[in-house]
Amino acid sequence: MAPNLRDLELFVAIIDAGSITAGARAVGVSLSSASSRIALLERQERVELLSRRRGGIVPTTAGTTLAIHARALLERADELRQAMDGLRGDSAHEIRLASNTSAVDTLTEFLAATLARFPTMRIAVVETSSVEVASRVREGGADLGIVSLPPTGDGLIARELWADPLVVVRGSVFRGDDVAPSFEEEVMRGPLIGLPAANPLQTLIDEQARILGVSPAYRVRLPTLNAVYAVASTGAGAAIVPYGTVSHTSGGRGMGRPPRTPHHSVYLRSVPRAAGVHRRASALPG
Repeated sequence: MAPNLRDLELFVAIIDAGSITAGARAVGVSLSSASSRIALLERQERVELLSRRRGGIVPTTAGTTLAIHARALLERADELRQAMDGLRGDSAHEIRLASNTSAVDTLTEFLAATLARFPTMRIAVVETSSVEVASRVREGGADLGIVSLPPTGDGLIARELWADPLVVVRGSVFRGDDVAPSFEEEVMRGPLIGLPAANPLQTLIDEQARILGVSPAYRVRLPTLNAVYAVASTGAGAAIVPYGTVSHTSGGRGMGRPPRTPHHSVYLRSVPRAAGVHRRASALPG
């Protein structure tokens, strides 16, 4: 049977103190308990660990070997304890943020500023559909959420952040959601530059195409909105992206006001059910 850490701690304390009495006092156990535990340790290891002398005790060769390894094990255990304590402290500063695809790129500067302001904070970002974002926040699966339209129903606090309609990019031209249905259908027929099929925003766009009775023709699917915009802006094909992506990627050059639209990025948080949830949510603006 391997010795436990408490017995090893006692053994090292006895060697450091030079007596069983002083070692027991150092770790807060009685003399009788300390003597019994050392005797049990010697029986388990089948060696004599301490040599009793008139001036106190000294370790035997086996005892010296055990002490060397015991110190190393106790140091590793202390490091592990400190690491776990650090993780417990940091967990109170982790924000679970669920966001729709439209807002992910635009959030970059906001997240950078927030992390700089709160050095111990960690933010776990999950990209999903607006419907799923609202569900996660409402059910406690996320502390905050970013969606395109305020969800209906109770249990959520919503605050508008910025206008974020979907726009069509083709070459150096972009058009908003005030386009005629015929133009929308023309765009959907392609050639298109899009996101991966499983992306929540791309799923929304493809569903709209199906409503129009169109099977979109994609020349390429790229992993990020910035990449989609970059390729579409060369004229290689049309892309349907959030206004925020165009504005952010182009640096605002040549951009006017966003088209009139009910679509905005909306910040959500749950109606606080407990003080701890409210404190985490209130760390971010709003």
